[in-house]
This record gives sequence, structure tokens and C-alpha cells, in this order.
Amino acid sequence: MKHSHRSMPALFFLTVCWLALGSDHPARAEEPSETSTLDACQRYATQRFSSIRLLEESVKETKYEDKVGSQLVSMMLSGRGVWQDKAGGSSDVSFVCLLESSAKPVFVGIVEDKRRDPVAVCWDGFEPSEWGKLTQCLQDSLKREEAALAESLNKATQQAGESMDKLSAKKTLDESNAQWRKYRDAECDRRQAFVAGRNHPDIGELTCKIHKTAERISDMKFDD
Repeated sequence: MKHSHRSMPALFFLTVCWLALGSDHPARAEEPSETSTLDACQRYATQRFSSIRLLEESVKETKYEDKVGSQLVSMMLSGRGVWQDKAGGSSDVSFVCLLESSAKPVFVGIVEDKRRDPVAVCWDGFEPSEWGKLTQCLQDSLKREEAALAESLNKATQQAGESMDKLSAKKTLDESNAQWRKYRDAECDRRQAFVAGRNHPDIGELTCKIHKTAERISDMKFDD
């Protein structure tokens, strides 16, 4: 999926266009028995997008009762969801699900809104008493953020080599990154000092470092 800021009406418009054009053999969800409309859309979306979760708290149901192209559509579900890619990253998405009946979805369209907070992703899968798994998840997320930062710094170094003042650009980049790392670790230590005595202090430290590293990655994109 490409990153996009399309509105929900725009997503619905694209959905209508797709159905109007038609497809030779559109995939159909199996007829469920006594299931909610969202459950039916969730199953259908999973068939097409694999690791996706439609969020119940954001769902809006709209009666449609008309045809889109040759396809009868009786209702539309729209809302928010979470999509996970093969690399382990997650994104917040908007979705539209068109249904022929309350148990028979005929199309699900998804637009990526933004990259999902990796800390929130770890908490999504948290179970009581599984603090070790949460810590491991956060440690893995920090490694991915630091790897992404290293890649961003490599690109910035290449850009520095194309600057009008190559030596100054490279020197200031190296100094800035060294100072930033000291700042990140000191700031996270400062925050931890204010919550001393709480259980699982590693959770707060890792969370702080993940967020600060993500901010630094954004800083490296100042000229995008």
C-alpha cells in the first residue's frame, strides 16, 4: 500500500469506480451464520490483505440499498484498522467495506494513513503477566528504529558529499548525531528518575528511546 492522505469519501469513490468497472471473478466471502457485519468484513479483508485488523470502536454503518455498476450493495461499513506488513511494521489504515447483505461483503478497500507507533504495536499483543514478551517486543522495535536511523544517516551522509561545503556538512552531521545520542540517553534517564520504584522500569526506558529515535528519523527528512 502507498502512503496516502485520502479522505474516506475519496476512498469510497475509488471503491465505486472499481465495482463499476467490474471484475471477471470477484472474490466472495463464505456465507457466515449469525455473525456481525464487522466480522464478515474482517474475514473478507483477511482473505485479501492477510495481517489486518478492523477496529470495532471506529466503525460507521451506512445503508446504501442501490447498485454500484452491476453489483447490488445494501450497506457500507467504514472505519479504522491496523495493517501489518511482512517486515513487521504496522500502519493505521482507513477502510470501506461494501456488502450485498449483512453477512456477504463484496469489496473491501484500504488506504494507509500513517505508520503505526511501534510501541502501540507491542501493547496491542500484550497479555497480563507476559511482561517478558512485551520487553522483548520493545527491544526488537528499538533495534528496527535504530536500523532505520542508520539508513537515514547513510543517506544524509551521501547528501553531505554533494553539498557546496562537503567538509562542513559531513562534520556537522557527525557532531549532531553524536550529541543527539547523548541527549536521547540522558533524557530517557531523566524520565526514568521521576518514576523510580515502579515495576518494569525497562518498559519506560525502551519506550522513550523508541519514540526519540523515531523523532530523529523524522529530523533526517527535513528536505523531503
